[in-house]
Amino acid sequence: MRTKTLLVFWVPLSLFFAAPSFASEGVPVKAEANLINQKSKMVTGTVTDSQGEPMIGVTIFLKSDPGKGTITDIDGKYSINVPEGAELVFSSIGYVKQTLKVKTGTLDVVMKEDTQALDEVVVVGYGTTTKRSMIASVSSVKSEELATLPITNMSKGLAGRAPGLIVKTSGGGINNKAQISIRGGSTPLVVIDGVIRNYDDFVQMPSEDIESLSLLKDASATAVYGSRAADGIIQVTTKKGKDGKAYIEYNFNMSLAEPAYWKQRLDSWDRAEYANKAKQNDGLPDAFSADRIQKMRDGSDPLQNNNTNYRDLALNHFAPQSTHSIRMTGGTEVNNYYMSLSHLDQESLYKSNNHNMQRTNFRLSQSSLIKAIGLKTTATLDGYLQKQTHPYSWGASEPYHIFGHIQNASPLLPGVNKLGLPYYFPNNPVMELAKDNGYIRKEEKMINGNLKLEWAVPWVEGLNLSATGNYRYGFNAFKEWRKDGAGYAWDSEEPMYAGLPRLYNKTEYGYTWTTQFFANYSKTFGKHTVSALGGYEATYGYSNTYWLQRENYKFPIDQINVGPEDTQKNGGSEGEVGRAGWVGQVKYNYDNKYFVEGSLRYDGSDNFPEDHRWGTFFSASLGWSVADEAFMESLVEKNIFNQLKVRASYGQVGLDNWGDENDPFHIGRFEYLTSYSLNNKAYVLNGAYVPGFSEGGIPSSNISWFTTDQFDVGFDFSSLNNRLYGSFDYFFYKTHGFLYAPNQKDVGYTDPLGMSLPRVSTDGEHRRAGFDFSLGWRDNIGDFTYDVSANVTKFDQLWAFKPDESIEAVMNPYKRNSQEKGFYGTLYRNQGFYKDADDVFNSVKRLGSYDLTAGDLKYYDFNGDGKIDGSDQIRTGKSSFPRANYGINIKLGYKGFFLNMLFQGASRFDMYITGTAAMNGGQTGEFPVIYDYQEDYWRPDNTDARYPRLMSSAGLNGNNNYVSSDFWLVNGAFLRMKDFSFGYDFKRLLRNVNWISKASLAISGQNLFTISDAIKYGLDPEESSTERYGYPNERIYAVSLSVGF
Repeated sequence: MRTKTLLVFWVPLSLFFAAPSFASEGVPVKAEANLINQKSKMVTGTVTDSQGEPMIGVTIFLKSDPGKGTITDIDGKYSINVPEGAELVFSSIGYVKQTLKVKTGTLDVVMKEDTQALDEVVVVGYGTTTKRSMIASVSSVKSEELATLPITNMSKGLAGRAPGLIVKTSGGGINNKAQISIRGGSTPLVVIDGVIRNYDDFVQMPSEDIESLSLLKDASATAVYGSRAADGIIQVTTKKGKDGKAYIEYNFNMSLAEPAYWKQRLDSWDRAEYANKAKQNDGLPDAFSADRIQKMRDGSDPLQNNNTNYRDLALNHFAPQSTHSIRMTGGTEVNNYYMSLSHLDQESLYKSNNHNMQRTNFRLSQSSLIKAIGLKTTATLDGYLQKQTHPYSWGASEPYHIFGHIQNASPLLPGVNKLGLPYYFPNNPVMELAKDNGYIRKEEKMINGNLKLEWAVPWVEGLNLSATGNYRYGFNAFKEWRKDGAGYAWDSEEPMYAGLPRLYNKTEYGYTWTTQFFANYSKTFGKHTVSALGGYEATYGYSNTYWLQRENYKFPIDQINVGPEDTQKNGGSEGEVGRAGWVGQVKYNYDNKYFVEGSLRYDGSDNFPEDHRWGTFFSASLGWSVADEAFMESLVEKNIFNQLKVRASYGQVGLDNWGDENDPFHIGRFEYLTSYSLNNKAYVLNGAYVPGFSEGGIPSSNISWFTTDQFDVGFDFSSLNNRLYGSFDYFFYKTHGFLYAPNQKDVGYTDPLGMSLPRVSTDGEHRRAGFDFSLGWRDNIGDFTYDVSANVTKFDQLWAFKPDESIEAVMNPYKRNSQEKGFYGTLYRNQGFYKDADDVFNSVKRLGSYDLTAGDLKYYDFNGDGKIDGSDQIRTGKSSFPRANYGINIKLGYKGFFLNMLFQGASRFDMYITGTAAMNGGQTGEFPVIYDYQEDYWRPDNTDARYPRLMSSAGLNGNNNYVSSDFWLVNGAFLRMKDFSFGYDFKRLLRNVNWISKASLAISGQNLFTISDAIKYGLDPEESSTERYGYPNERIYAVSLSVGF
């Protein structure tokens, strides 16, 4: 959208480049003699952008005589005197240059945005480059694409938007965060305005505050950040002040959310009928009499034979949420500012007012320039305050267990008594959502201040010095009031409670200091451009945590001092962390065709002993702009290729840890030091109690850096007048440096030493390889514009050698499970169902199975020894994580209307069905069939069924049907309409309204539909639990408004 601020910039710039040959304000230049002597005519027209907005300052000149031309005026109009049959060239920065032949006296032109503009500045690492000279593997996400979406945090709006970006949304609910990965790695490092920040600082950031968002994927882009950058980087540049008059923008989004998919539950009488059939299959008496079933139908016995719908009792149909944001920018060349304030209010589906979230974000930025000495200062202050309230779930602190209780609660019992009060029974979700039930409250506060000084040294052309100081303070308060809600007998108003309340309080706070000092030099000598960067970065972090608890409260007062002192407990921790690094980087390019880059980082981490604390890491990369070669000239002129660049990089990136504390290769804090712990072996000395202590294991003195070797090769291209565009990358990562104690898995503690052995270096090696690519086509047909693109990321990862893998597994390829990322262990291979008694009699049976019959599962005797036991469980090669993820992005526009659709999908992965979803009689209580899709079970007239025969108890045939087998693996591949938005930009109608510069209205949605085999089993393919015990993914409908003044 072209604002007044942009007009102030573009008009002088256009006049500057047009002078002295072109006259200003669209007035044609005086005809030269050679023009006068030719037959000529006046051509007039209007130049607009793809949205129909007039374009000011577009350069128009004769192709045969580039010195003759004009520019468009403030209304996008132009006029020029040209010879018959002349060709006019239309050019504007950021738009595709067009050459058109003059046929009539009127020539209107629609300029197409050049999203591959090669001179666009891109932030990579600690410096900047241009798209023309960038040879790193970098993907980008446009923040404006998220503007109309009903997202509560940034992670919910990124799925399917860029190659290399993998996002999984495993559930919904209050501020649920999606899992983000770059090329299958762990959580990427977050860099905001050049400073490494907490992951949550990015996730909680409003999209309106983001100027650019890039994904740095290879070593040439990430190596300069040293430790923690091996899994890629999310790099964010926030919005700053702009020159021009004050501009104010208000954005509003209101949405309603519902479960993306609900299993259709059967009525209690239908369940009872199936329960009787299961009993009959097992040769047992019916579970329910005809009289009881009739009572369920007519509701004559609501106390014991009900048809309770707990969803209706506990949940609303929709959960509302709203977002308001306002931002203001303006200033001059020497002093400008940016301010923003936003507020989010989100509620859940629960029928109570104790499950919600409020978050307020703010951002202030001010830049000043002392032109005389070239010194620029930028000060930024940002932060957020977030409050969450969750209901306490019976016996667990996880609020989403309530969904599991809704799934499992017996419909025969009443959710409420005859007086409408919650009926008392354990895990009644109506009790858990009552007003007097306990709660979980979380409060987060974050404030971050950044001051950056940039000095363009006047007497050394191309030399820039910078110094940055960043301070972040975070505070989290957690309060858990474990109080059971009141339940009531059928005809009583007297409350009953399952137990006495308990109060748990935890407080966390900490701060991080980051300082940076850099020098950057860049110089062009003819066709040679050289740049060098060097500097130092240091980070210090401090954290403090303490908690306290009291139990068995006699009075329901949620204050710590009210609880009995004899039940009090407390604890805490305090920690410091330090990192530092020296950074160097050199870049060279010749004639913008040949590029060479190298970087070096000498990194230090206090996670290691002093003699192993520092590591040296590097990267090297090459690039070749093939399209700029002379032999490509004819192809470029014919627009067969507009851009073609080949690039390759190799580097080593350090890691100062691996996985979390549950990972066997994770390095514990100060593991290189001898540790001591208190124990219960105390004694009394001189009447005083002296606690005992014990020494920990032998410290590992050779703890040092993990190192990841990264290789990337790829290309970027655009062709056919930049209508066809895309990129491709192949990547290979190899990590080593794993430590493991000899026989740690089997021995660990050794009697001769009385302590565990130290961890030593191993040949462990973890590999990850794959490719990502994007391909798109954009064009316009008159006023109709479209842009269709797709991206794919495919990868595999495995252990070339895993230190804790047993020798038996290594020697047996059928048992070995080296592949990671969710690959299933060994399973029985099923051969379908037994057909009849002869099939049962003549088949090899699993040891431990008995009373088998038609409709039971049959398994494969893998080793052919005439029995089926654990040795026949073999690797399946199937994973719970998709190897390929993709996105399809469709953007359409017509005279101010816009329609954007984003589809997200994944290739095959397998979901293992258990519990109620598997009709496991041992886990579903009295009803084996609960949902409508479970009616597809084996019976003589339905032998190609989804489920085995009905059973009242899995143990009646030795648990034959429910041992771990590949029968219960379901293909989770899916295609989901992730995002949708349709709206109208009113700028065409408001062209002559001076006081308003922007107005748009849109409707949008998320997760509108999903295509997947998993749906047939009542599963959402992205959710982490096949039991669907968590808060489900949500389908969201929204309306948004944006107005700018």
